[in-house]
Amino acid sequence: MRKIVCVLLALSLFAGVVLAATAQERKLEIIHWWVGPGEREAANEWFKALKAKYPDIEVIENPVAGGGGVSQRVILANRLAAGIPPDTFQALGGAQIGAYIDAKQILPLDDLWKELNYSKAIPRPLENTFVFNGHHFGVPLNMHIQNILYYNKKLFNELGLKEPKTFDELMTVAAAIKKAKPDMYPLGLGTKEKWEAAFVLDAIILGEGGPQYYVKLFKGQIDVTKDKIFRTSLEKLAKLKAYTYPYHSNLTWDQSVSLVVSGDAAMVTMGTWAIGAFLSNKWTPGEDFGALTFPQGKDRYLLFHADSFVLPKGCPHPSSAMDFLRVTASPDLQIPCDVVQGGLVARIDIDPKVFPDPIRQEMQNFIRNNPSKLILDQHGSIAPQSFSSEYWNAIAGFMGEDNPSIDKALAQVDTLFKTYDVKKNAAWYVWP
Repeated sequence: MRKIVCVLLALSLFAGVVLAATAQERKLEIIHWWVGPGEREAANEWFKALKAKYPDIEVIENPVAGGGGVSQRVILANRLAAGIPPDTFQALGGAQIGAYIDAKQILPLDDLWKELNYSKAIPRPLENTFVFNGHHFGVPLNMHIQNILYYNKKLFNELGLKEPKTFDELMTVAAAIKKAKPDMYPLGLGTKEKWEAAFVLDAIILGEGGPQYYVKLFKGQIDVTKDKIFRTSLEKLAKLKAYTYPYHSNLTWDQSVSLVVSGDAAMVTMGTWAIGAFLSNKWTPGEDFGALTFPQGKDRYLLFHADSFVLPKGCPHPSSAMDFLRVTASPDLQIPCDVVQGGLVARIDIDPKVFPDPIRQEMQNFIRNNPSKLILDQHGSIAPQSFSSEYWNAIAGFMGEDNPSIDKALAQVDTLFKTYDVKKNAAWYVWP
């Protein structure tokens, strides 16, 4: 009997040791899509900051190539459906996070936001993209401005060109470049991932209709088949095709940036992350390339979205995940990460002078002083992702046609707004 008791006691102690070891296991499986130029280096900064604060956490990294998380979402959907989530994963604020909330796949982080006093550190328009039904989900680590026109500064100086701030000025500059440099395409583009063409159209729509129209459009409140502004925007996009790199369907976003570096193109429309790609190509901002938010008419508005990390329901190492989210919100991660990757920091209490280039210093200062000028973009953010993916396909297809049909494109987009009930599913977003 005594022997049996001893054996049971030993087994109990062993089980306790195993359970304690399991409870104390410090691992972090993370899924993200930052693998491109500037992105990979920035992702390394996440883990450096994490190791400095929590050296006991072992990182298990699962990166998935594809700008904007296009490929990641497919792989992640299968894992979440199977009930085997990672400890955290990258997601864009807005409708993309909203989809995970609707599927009950991520958990709220209200206590963490209060602990960090994060609402006081970031602009209200940014915070609003992470609040659903009165609860905070996800922790943003940056802000990306997407309506930016980059240009070869030395070429502009050589030809005596001024930064174009309107569509008409852009067409004038493009014509001048084509005349002076017949072998160079004025505008670079890559549409392999589809969303890139929609960026170009976004800038045109913003210039043509203004900020309130832009928001109403992607909230499904505009009948595009009868609307003059959207038709005119498509007509202008068609005109721009004559000055656009024609072999764009096989190029990714970073390859479109490389067209400017190689001299095959003079300009490219891309988000702030393009700065990281230029830097990785040894181009110096303010010297080799310039940039401006486009368009800029009587007023200036910045279309934005934000990268974040979330807490999946049922993740295997929640303690490690929460510690990583704490680091994500800190200057210790945001400064080195965003300086390298090309984004802006989420925290506006960080001095803009942390950026080595005048381009981001100016934009970060502008946001500090004018947070109301931030508008959530359509890049998986205002409207549901199901709509956005098909919308990107439609606009990329439009740019790929030799003689694109305006009426056909209008009918396609109208069908998408109705099919995905954008008016209902984007009602969550309020601006201003």
